[in-house]
Amino acid sequence: MKRSARRQPTGSRRAGPPPPGRRSPNLWHALRLRSSRGLVLGVFMCVGGLVGGARGLLDTTEIRMTLGLLGIGVLGLGLTVSWIVTYIREH
Repeated sequence: MKRSARRQPTGSRRAGPPPPGRRSPNLWHALRLRSSRGLVLGVFMCVGGLVGGARGLLDTTEIRMTLGLLGIGVLGLGLTVSWIVTYIREH
């Protein structure tokens, strides 16, 4: 049987461009704590910030830069811990 020209194809995706409101995900969707991106970002921030802060303390560089790096490390640690807590609660 032939399909009529008025019917939409059956399936989860339609041909053509996406509707105007759904062109790309927003930043919050990309950095949600439930996605693995949040965990990877948190681990990288934690390791980079803490190692950079420790190196700054050993090299006696400018205190503002050292404190900034340590702050990034602490934020990354918080992001990683919150991801783990969220994962445990959901599973």
